[in-house]
Amino acid sequence: MKKKQFDWEQVFAFLWHGADRDGLWNGDAKTLAAKFRVKEDEAYAVLGELCDRNLIQRVGASTYVITHWREREQDDPGEELQWWQIHR
Repeated sequence: MKKKQFDWEQVFAFLWHGADRDGLWNGDAKTLAAKFRVKEDEAYAVLGELCDRNLIQRVGASTYVITHWREREQDDPGEELQWWQIHR
């Protein structure tokens, strides 16, 4: 079976869309590894890269918060901030 594209942008999009209304994503490297069909070490490395880029922060053993989540809701209510706009 072919694995899905796996880079930090794809993972961030996955986290963005899977986050709850407070910007929390409940998951870990094991969750990502299963979703993207990659090794857990690869998934852990990408989560680390997202933390290094200040896009997410780990707040628990299996919980991450998207750091710019408030910006998503404070923008013009007619035009929601999209995941790809915050890392530019």
